[in-house]
Amino acid sequence: GDTDRACFCLVVRSYRLYFMGQPLASIQNELEATVQVMTQLKQDSARLRILILLTTVKRLRGGLDAEAGADDKIMDSMLATAVDTHNTLSAFVNLMKLEVFVLFQEWEEAIDVVEKAGNVRLLLPSSFNSVRYTFLEALTYLKAAQSAS
Repeated sequence: GDTDRACFCLVVRSYRLYFMGQPLASIQNELEATVQVMTQLKQDSARLRILILLTTVKRLRGGLDAEAGADDKIMDSMLATAVDTHNTLSAFVNLMKLEVFVLFQEWEEAIDVVEKAGNVRLLLPSSFNSVRYTFLEALTYLKAAQSAS
């Protein structure tokens, strides 16, 4: 079969499980197994997208307290590389960073992500991720306006 397409479908499935609200513990277990599969199949692009989601899930579960600095550096490194190459990876990183900041109500950090991200919808046309980002972006601007007044 087509390994690239199968791995793409696995990435989409993983993100949909997260966005549908499945328990974070079960998602984390599945993502950790998925990272191993992607590594064995040498699917680096798909593995990076899974690592972004896995880092987000770990943060939301509170499992990154000691490792938070290292994971922030990893996410920032991926973001810098993605921005330089203008690929969709930057959109995934920004979406998941914004997701964490909004869920933890860290509005200043969220507005910083939104301002630096630019128009994510250009990188994710016809994707449920762009709709999610648009909602989080609007919520961030709303909360920023509320705190300014």
